[in-house]
Amino acid sequence: MTPSRLLLMVMRIAAAIQVVLGIGFWTGRWVGLVGVHRMVGVVFVIALWAIAVLAIAQQRSRAALAAFALLWGLVVAALGFVQQGILPGDLHWIVRCAHLIIALASLPIAERLAKRDETGA
Repeated sequence: MTPSRLLLMVMRIAAAIQVVLGIGFWTGRWVGLVGVHRMVGVVFVIALWAIAVLAIAQQRSRAALAAFALLWGLVVAALGFVQQGILPGDLHWIVRCAHLIIALASLPIAERLAKRDETGA
């Protein structure tokens, strides 16, 4: 198993944990676990960045997608850390949904980079 594939597994596990925790937050039950959610989110983003850096180091022809992944990870992390202050009240569900969609969109990006690492394509 390549390092990129291992990191991709870490991302998948972190994503599953995040979704479960997120459901707990949306239902108002696990608000005390926000710190855990942030920590797992940091692991998720670092794994994405590591996959991107490996892609740049191993296949410079994939630098554009890898650079996009680095930027995307920054967007995911920034939105995660500031989302509580965006649209507080009845419309905050929009921010929550956007955060979920943007974070989960990281997985196909990482999949493409990891697959290219494996195949060299």
